[in-house]
Amino acid sequence: MNCRIRRTCLVALPLLVAGCGDSGGGGGLSVSQPAATPSPSPSPSSSPTSSSTPGSWAQQAAALYDVQPNVSTCSSGTLKASVKANFLSNLNTLRALHNLPPVVYSNDEDSQEQDSSLMMAVARQLSHSPSSTWQCYSASGAGGAGASNLVGVWGSNTAFDSDDDYLALWMTENGAADIGHRRWILDPFLGKTSYGRVSIVLADGSRASAASMRVLNFNAAPAVPSGVPAFVAYPYGDYPQRYFGASDYLSFTAIASTLGVWANQSVSFASATVTVTGPSGAMPVTDVSTDNLGYGVPNSIQWRVTGLQPAVSYSVTINNVSGAPKTSYSYTFRMVP
Repeated sequence: MNCRIRRTCLVALPLLVAGCGDSGGGGGLSVSQPAATPSPSPSPSSSPTSSSTPGSWAQQAAALYDVQPNVSTCSSGTLKASVKANFLSNLNTLRALHNLPPVVYSNDEDSQEQDSSLMMAVARQLSHSPSSTWQCYSASGAGGAGASNLVGVWGSNTAFDSDDDYLALWMTENGAADIGHRRWILDPFLGKTSYGRVSIVLADGSRASAASMRVLNFNAAPAVPSGVPAFVAYPYGDYPQRYFGASDYLSFTAIASTLGVWANQSVSFASATVTVTGPSGAMPVTDVSTDNLGYGVPNSIQWRVTGLQPAVSYSVTINNVSGAPKTSYSYTFRMVP
């Protein structure tokens, strides 16, 4: 059988693991985000519908590379430039839904991202601080692991996921309350990224795929961008259901200053209230929580809404915000195909 495993890294807490108890060729899905900075270390559906193209899993994996990964020599391979360009295009298209400035691709971190992905795929587990005892461990890969969003899928009969499938998993958080991946992706000050992926058939015939998206600790710090919006809301406007499901957490971050990410930590939602209104009136809002942790911009409020439906417009109002240019923010969203 194939079961799904979720692992998420939380600030000041150990990695949380939920196992499936299948050691005989079962499968798993894991996602993990880098710790909030500064730190010593770095819907209905549970996952997006695969958008992969026809062909065998091994053929689709091989088509990703100019130089194939090789487990026996611990070589992480070289992704095709077109794969990286497509990932960057999808990322910037996603950011544009939120009126966020585009990011550029940084080649400086490519080897770390590939080496990180190799370690995760071979080990069939995720860690931002992998042990030096891991097969194919490298200092380069450890550097990438501590500064990246991570995702992994493995098993005897797993489907082939596109790189955009991984973006969707990071955005929806697979329905979980830990939304650090999303906040890194939607950080207005992100500026740049790099991407690594290793998809291989292991010696036992099982499939393993892992990816790393760089979100901090770049070789050259990104410049502070122009065009930073007044807030980052999720979902926002006409929003593809691929990146948001009705049972996923909604979230909001206010931008108090465009001078830099840490100029926004004074925003507080401690007394804030969230109202979501549909065609029939107010919707039930549950599971509200706030924090000022450094997953991207260091202020966030998140919540769930009961009864959301596709193709229906909803209005959101957040009142009693402090430390921001406004005390009240309003916007609309609608889930679209």
